[in-house]
Amino acid sequence: MYSALSPSQLQLLQHLMLAEVPRPDTDPVSVAVRDLEEASIADDVRTLSWMGLLEVRGERLAITPRGRAVHFEAECAVLSTRLAEVSLFADELQRRTPSLSAELHALRQLANGAWSVTQAMAHVERWSH
Repeated sequence: MYSALSPSQLQLLQHLMLAEVPRPDTDPVSVAVRDLEEASIADDVRTLSWMGLLEVRGERLAITPRGRAVHFEAECAVLSTRLAEVSLFADELQRRTPSLSAELHALRQLANGAWSVTQAMAHVERWSH
């Protein structure tokens, strides 16, 4: 579901994960302080509320359990992409620097979730002697 959200909507959910936020129409300063997009905040609140991702509680906005799930789904996707990029970077470094083969193999296994840090370090130690 997160892929249907705009960057400004995801940013608002991120702020709501930390704490409730004053409604933008009652406290425009809070919008500016949080670096939220003033032009889209009202629409973002309406849309996220309609989707059941946030709720208006009097003068404040609060994230719903569904909003938390969508936030974590988006965060997981970003981190998965980053780890895949780390693995690709290790491939390229290994191609350029074959002498670091054991270290880069361990890094790639760690980034892919196949090994723990302890296993990766043990592999490097085994190959460094």
